[in-house]
Amino acid sequence: MKTAVIVAAGLSSRLYPLTETTPKCLLPITNEKILERNLRLLKANGIENIFIVTGYLKHMIEEVAGEMATTIYNPYFKYCNNMGSLYCMKNLLQETPFIYLHGDVVYSEKLLPTFLQGMESSNAIDLAIDFNEVDEEAMKVRINANNELIESNKEISLTESAGEWIGLAAIHKPYTVFNYIEEALVDEKLTVYDTYAFTNMARDGHKIKCHSIQGEPWSEIDFIKDYEKAKELFAHESI
Repeated sequence: MKTAVIVAAGLSSRLYPLTETTPKCLLPITNEKILERNLRLLKANGIENIFIVTGYLKHMIEEVAGEMATTIYNPYFKYCNNMGSLYCMKNLLQETPFIYLHGDVVYSEKLLPTFLQGMESSNAIDLAIDFNEVDEEAMKVRINANNELIESNKEISLTESAGEWIGLAAIHKPYTVFNYIEEALVDEKLTVYDTYAFTNMARDGHKIKCHSIQGEPWSEIDFIKDYEKAKELFAHESI
């Protein structure tokens, strides 16, 4: 797989004042920005064709991306969630499998290659899952005995949850994914997460496999406490 999509369009208001003048993906972790880190790790694993879906303060992201990635502007970023941003890629990638990454995820250098080695192109989607305990805010998953997705959302009870999707996926059947997203958008589900479409796919029998991240450190940055955790997790790194 040689293509990736990073969605980085949101306002990130839960991180104010840090993101009042800076997109979340441009916050620094050690001596590089989150976006720079993700671009570096993707390219180190042979993924050269990278798209970034932008919105809030897009000019700042475009400047950092430079020639390392192609930026696609989501003009509706104020009114939709990450599912709507992903849909912006439909015309470009509906026949091209790709790695899908939330722009606010920070992960260890070993996590991505481990995930790439384990993915299976026969699946509709592969998801990277942290099978540890989760909290109420986590994007929780329910799975069957074969580690296949049943559903994913934040409302799953802690007792039913098998773990948390970390915001990293391999989309092997993009045409199908975009069709399910389009159905949701036509139904005016503008503010739901991408997992809404994934859950509907799983319900209809599309195979979505959940792969363990095998204890590798990671952090999704929604709140200031998440950002502080990420800086602490990766403080030992330097490039």
